[in-house]
This record gives sequence, C-alpha cells and structure tokens, in this order.
Amino acid sequence: MPKTTRDKIIQAALSSFAARGYDGTTLARIARDVGIQKPSLYNHFSSKDELFFTVAKKVMEELTEVMMTSANLHQEKAVEDRIYLVLTDSTDFILQKHEGAMYKRFMLFPPAGIAEDLQILNQAGDANIDQLLMNFYEQGVNENVLNDCSFPVFRAGFYILMDGLFTESFIYRDGDFQERFEGAWMVFWRGVSGVCPSPL
Repeated sequence: MPKTTRDKIIQAALSSFAARGYDGTTLARIARDVGIQKPSLYNHFSSKDELFFTVAKKVMEELTEVMMTSANLHQEKAVEDRIYLVLTDSTDFILQKHEGAMYKRFMLFPPAGIAEDLQILNQAGDANIDQLLMNFYEQGVNENVLNDCSFPVFRAGFYILMDGLFTESFIYRDGDFQERFEGAWMVFWRGVSGVCPSPL
C-alpha cells in the first residue's frame, strides 16, 4: 500500500528529529525532504510540537508492540527465556538508527512545550509494559523460579535493566554491547530468581 503524504511527513520527521533534535529541525526542511511546500505540511500537522509528539508516540507504540509480539511468539518457553528474548528484541529495535535516537531524545531531552504530554505518553507505555511484566511474574511464580521476589521488586529490576541496556546501546556496539547485555542480564536474573528483599 503506497504511503500517504502524512506517512511520508512522519518518516521524514523521524529521520530529522533523530539526527538533529527538536531545535535543529525545521518544518521547512521536513517539507523539502517530503517534496511538498511548507504550507502543505500544515494540512496534516498544526505545529512542530504536534509533529514531534506524533513521531514520539509512533516510536513508543512500535517499541511496545515489539515487546508484546516477542512475548506472544515465545509464550510456550520458560519465563527466563521469554524475558531474555523480549529484552533482546526490544534492544534490537532501539539499535535501529532513527528509532533509537528518537527514543533517547524524547525520553531524555523533551521539548519544553510538550514535556508533560511526553511524560503522560511514557506513563501509558509503562502501563502496557506493566501488564506484560505481570504476566511474566505470574508465570515465574507458577514455575517456582522467582522465589521470594515480590512483583514491585521484579518490575523495578526489569525497568532498570531495560533502561540501562537502552542507554548502553547508544554508547556501545556489537561485541562490547553484547558483553554488557549478557553481564547485566546475569545479574538481573540471579537477583530476581534468588532471595529478593522486600521493597522499602
């Protein structure tokens, strides 16, 4: 199915915001990349803020979809393998040049005018991921591999691991990143499958 003009604008905006950031991107440049005049862009988006938020929402939804698809694809596997594969697939997604850079920008450097909206977007994404984590937690309890680990501790450990891996993926590549991935995974899994402390 051919891409619509709106789709082309979003794709061009993703590339530009990822490479140049919010301040370094102009609507005139995006319009030029798409092959339209700047006034035509306003037929689809009212402002740069709206366009940035739309791109951020697209990346967040795609990341969540990657995680859900991975979990469903491997639902017959042991919970340890399912969590590992979800982390692998989600970091592979973040390693994509534009998606990963855009994720970093809206998570760490949100434009002031839409910072609150982006925070709400992030919270909605976390709520979807929380449902997935509860599924993993219940499977782990049923498999008797989580021992004394409570769900809040399990969830906190997962998010810290995932966010840490995403940050590492911006700095390291190939073998160096994989070494860090495996080391961090080992520490996380030993923690949640061992004797976990209760949350304070």
